[in-house]
Amino acid sequence: MVLKPIPMGRIAVLGLRNERQTVISILHDLNVVQLEPLSKDVATLVRNERDNEMFRQVSDQLLRMKALKTVLPPIEATQCQRFTSMDQIMQAAKSINIDDKVATLEKEKEHLLTQLKETENNIKLVDEFSFFPEDFNVLQLKMVHSYFGRVDSKNYAAFKKALDVNSQDVFIYPKEGKDTTNLVLVTFPNFPPHALATVVQEYDVKMEAVPKLEGKADQLTQNLKSKQTDISNKLKEVERQLDEISKAHYVNIVCIEEQLEIENKKLEVIDNLGVTSDSFALEGWIPKSKIEQLRNIFEKNTKGTMLFELETDEHPPTQFDNPKRFKLFEAFIRFYSLPEGKEFDPTLIFGIFFPIFYGMMVGDAGYGLFILLVCRWVIRRIEGGKRDINIMPSMLSKFALNILKRRQMVKLAKAMTPGAIIAIGLGFVFNLYFGFHLNGYLFGFLNSSLGLHLPADGTIFSPITSLRKLLLIAGYIGLGMVTFGLILGILNSMREGLKKHAIGKMGWLLFGWGVVLFGLALMHHQHVNPVHSTMGAAYIGLMIGGIGLMFVGEGPRAIMELPSIVSHILSYTRLIGILLASVILADVIDFIFFKTLHHGIPFIVLGTMILFIGHIFNIIIGVFEPGIQGARLIYVEFFSKFYHGNGRAFRPFGTARKFTYDQYELQAEKK
Repeated sequence: MVLKPIPMGRIAVLGLRNERQTVISILHDLNVVQLEPLSKDVATLVRNERDNEMFRQVSDQLLRMKALKTVLPPIEATQCQRFTSMDQIMQAAKSINIDDKVATLEKEKEHLLTQLKETENNIKLVDEFSFFPEDFNVLQLKMVHSYFGRVDSKNYAAFKKALDVNSQDVFIYPKEGKDTTNLVLVTFPNFPPHALATVVQEYDVKMEAVPKLEGKADQLTQNLKSKQTDISNKLKEVERQLDEISKAHYVNIVCIEEQLEIENKKLEVIDNLGVTSDSFALEGWIPKSKIEQLRNIFEKNTKGTMLFELETDEHPPTQFDNPKRFKLFEAFIRFYSLPEGKEFDPTLIFGIFFPIFYGMMVGDAGYGLFILLVCRWVIRRIEGGKRDINIMPSMLSKFALNILKRRQMVKLAKAMTPGAIIAIGLGFVFNLYFGFHLNGYLFGFLNSSLGLHLPADGTIFSPITSLRKLLLIAGYIGLGMVTFGLILGILNSMREGLKKHAIGKMGWLLFGWGVVLFGLALMHHQHVNPVHSTMGAAYIGLMIGGIGLMFVGEGPRAIMELPSIVSHILSYTRLIGILLASVILADVIDFIFFKTLHHGIPFIVLGTMILFIGHIFNIIIGVFEPGIQGARLIYVEFFSKFYHGNGRAFRPFGTARKFTYDQYELQAEKK
């Protein structure tokens, strides 16, 4: 059940200096080594050396490809390319000699787009102010200032009256509409500019200078539309030429860009290698199962490159190694803390117990089915390529996206799916369907048809009448989880050579069992007086022995924490507490609904609203509360017994390729 992360080994690679590029390419393509700074004793014997000229050439070509890719219309790349050397990639980049042509076309395109936008705006203005009776050219006199304006019709009369004070120096050509009055305003030099600004601001008039236009409205509109068509045709020709260039070069550009990104990344690593006049050195972490494979590939593709395994006390990085169905629960472990490289990986435990706890706390077939359908809908909606969740109310959709990203929603939905299925099964046992009891109809039919003797009320196990049994079950689950955690903690401590810690955890285990057995004996009215009862003496002996071992292993401070072991076991009774809260709330909602059915239509409508809103509210609680509390029981009451965390993720040197092939991929697979 408990797996360890993939075992890691620290390695050192030594080779000839002229083999650096090949070695780094192998490491990149195999994507199995996390590079690390050199050890201190090695770092003092080597130096760093940067190939500035090569770095500059790669960076320049990479910027070229990015610029061309940005300008050219995108085309789906359906093929990949393989580049076997730096010379080949640089030659391929330089062979794409379209920079001047593309720059010219892009400049012309931007100019045409500007003209088109200006023409479209002028068409709208002329159409809006077509009531002006004269040639628009008269508004371009050097001695006057002309404006197009818009003012609320309610304010127009007051605005005009304010301008009438200087009526000999201002002319207005208005067209009054229902809500807005459009006007052409002309001011002469004697009209004070500050007076106009004051009036415009006071009456909230939207003003803009009249552009350079010639001709009356009808003819001008016709000329502008003709100009618009001409510009659009020129723009289409430019876009056609860009499309032709894109068809010929775009796929090559994206392939070259990706490879140049990779080469740039490799050069950064090469520049940080430790080198001497003839050799280089690097260190890193690699899964132990890959060491021999990497050594064989070095032997086949390089000369004189040696790989050594290093002994170190440093904690290795962590790479999970879980079955496919449990990988989604790795996100919950990362959220808490990554395990250290030599520590137990609790992902499997979380993946098994979290759905069980979740299903127990929901415990209603109706709620479980609703949650299951929502989870499957989220998964299908997002993973099926429909990135939006707009079927949900916008407020709820925004709330969800503020809390979680889409990828996290999918993981959470997949994690809740088995819990929802368990909730459906327990709901059948508890005879709960949105709080309603429906099994009686099914059991009555089966009893009459098949002669069975199923419970007439349809309840196999009632959470209300069997509360004591449920609490005992929750207590046993708590005892089992705490015991399991302490056993893992003992194994961890023994493996790490921490004998005192192991003794302390044994003490916690004995004390916990002693308290539980003593408590169960009292509940069953058994004699626990150690003078007259051997079992009572054994229970007290367990507690005293446990305290003694805790004192030896952890010192006096352990005595101060004695109540915590009991509280952690009893904490699992919240599984039943949350279940009961949901059951009682659903029962109250259904009770109110049934009571309203005996009254008038208004009460029935009100009762139906209470039924719908109440169960939606209970479902929302059923989504969040069991999930939070189920995870908390594992994080706090279980992980605290054995789990340290604080690990660091294994990040191998490499790149996810989309448009290029790994140079050493085939050799790696063959090996």
